[in-house]
Amino acid sequence: MIHNKLLQWFDQNKRDLPWRHGRNPYRVWVSEIMLQQTQVKTVIPYFQNWMKKYPTLKSLKDAEYDDVIKMWEGLGYYSRCKNMYKTSQLVNSSLPNNYQDLIKLPGIGDYTAKTILSIAFEQPFVGVDTNLERVGYRILGLKSKTKRNHNRVVKFLEENQNKNRPGDYNEALMDLGSSLCSSQTTVCNECPLTKECKAYASLSPTSYPKNKISKKIPEYNIAISLIKHENKFLITKRSNTKFLAGLWEFPGGKIEKSETPRDAIIREVKEETNLDILNPIYLGNVKHKYSHFGVNISLFISFPKSIKKLKIKQEYKLISLKDIYNYPLPKANHKMLDILKKLD
Repeated sequence: MIHNKLLQWFDQNKRDLPWRHGRNPYRVWVSEIMLQQTQVKTVIPYFQNWMKKYPTLKSLKDAEYDDVIKMWEGLGYYSRCKNMYKTSQLVNSSLPNNYQDLIKLPGIGDYTAKTILSIAFEQPFVGVDTNLERVGYRILGLKSKTKRNHNRVVKFLEENQNKNRPGDYNEALMDLGSSLCSSQTTVCNECPLTKECKAYASLSPTSYPKNKISKKIPEYNIAISLIKHENKFLITKRSNTKFLAGLWEFPGGKIEKSETPRDAIIREVKEETNLDILNPIYLGNVKHKYSHFGVNISLFISFPKSIKKLKIKQEYKLISLKDIYNYPLPKANHKMLDILKKLD
């Protein structure tokens, strides 16, 4: 059994992380959602600020959604925040302590449910994320990432679990995978499991498992305009059904193949706001990558003399530059504001 060596190593080397100070279900849940596809160092300040403002599940439940999404601003994958807020509205004073009920809640999948149950409720579950999976593949000497091999890894990790310390066992594997056994680097001489590890015996542990060739993400050319009228800027709220749901942004959209950026922004502003902007001023260019695509933004500013024709389907506001920062914006929009500040 690997758990004795693993837990002995963990007791001496575990990371001091803020969500490990008091393993209540709410803190574990918030940390696990924040950590999805996001680095620990990025999550730490967000988690700390979140807990100051929403220290309990009830405080999150009683909060306004716009305030909650503002707290999440910059962390990305905004559907995670939306689902957390939905969950807070569905449960009472605490999260369920059983798998069947947890898995039904928005944004809680198999891994998150099992991790919450093991760490917060000390139940014998193993939540297998990419770190745990990689450690398992290397110990078993499996190269091909197949469903069959994944199931072998899960079975192995479950069979080797310490039933008395299920939470520590999960966190020990997480720490091992992130510190000594990462995807690109291994520190095998400090690993407690080298004797059991077939990848170590091969003298090429980072070749286990074989990484899939990542697809090149598409990049879209976008035209955006800051619309300024009487020292106020126009921002619109994205629909709750769209990517980056609930965030605020500046008008604009994709540049068609036959268009110049200037032609595109005149058309987009007309379609979105019913305003005619005849001479948009080019400010600069912004590039930003989201999880599945990138954007190359041509940024303009427009000064319509009148906004009497303004007609927008979604919620909108005309606010000062200072007040814009009180609203949750996509990261790309913050980059645009950085350009504007440099020009002031």
